[in-house]
Amino acid sequence: MSARVFLIRHGETEGTLGRKHISTSEATLSKLGEKQLERTRERYLGEGKLIDPKKISRIYITPVQQARRTAEILQLGLHEHRHFYDRTEKKTSTTATPPVTGDMADSTIQITPSLVEWKYGEYEGLTGDQIRELRKQQGLDKDRPWFIWQDGCPGGESPQQVSDRLDELIAEIQGVIQSTAAQWPGGNLVTHASDEPRDIVCVGPGHSLAALAMRWVGLPLEHGVRLVLEPASISILGFEDEDLSSPSIILGWRPV
Repeated sequence: MSARVFLIRHGETEGTLGRKHISTSEATLSKLGEKQLERTRERYLGEGKLIDPKKISRIYITPVQQARRTAEILQLGLHEHRHFYDRTEKKTSTTATPPVTGDMADSTIQITPSLVEWKYGEYEGLTGDQIRELRKQQGLDKDRPWFIWQDGCPGGESPQQVSDRLDELIAEIQGVIQSTAAQWPGGNLVTHASDEPRDIVCVGPGHSLAALAMRWVGLPLEHGVRLVLEPASISILGFEDEDLSSPSIILGWRPV
């Protein structure tokens, strides 16, 4: 069984609808955001579908309310209850939900600060146009426009800071996958030689998940690769030829 890492962006919020940069501010899913997630669940989650709950070994989400609600709507976690383990507070909380049909992943959802959105600092709550106008008034960006992947955010995070915290999470994810890997003749560790649950699910915001994808394949964030994740969308990370030494971004998926 091949190991994959699914990146699921939370559903639309009022902030994403207004194209605002929201990181530390709490935001709730809009009605459309909840419907987006319901459609994603119906099409892509379930036995024999893209994300099969029986194949999930670990689930990570951010501490914000919209990520937790996203996990609930997608029915990630236990069958009738969602168990959330907060790694910062070191405590578990349980949310009862209506019974659902089908088998759910028997996995506690790990709430981790490693996946939080890029901290926008002084740009919190502003749109891209507002940020560029503000920087123009400050006499900045005379040679080129502001680009978060290169410039970061004053009072928030730099590309290197975001990269460092995501690298820690990637190391943990790869360790989980490697723990059930097999070794081919020649020494290569491969991911498809086990029937144990192998897939990882990460639920979070757009910039953070895009940065995770870049770091997964070893790209510096400063290169400013433009990766766009739509609300309630699913992206896939994996390994070329199932080789753990060759992390890859899977651009196409077909049913098997």
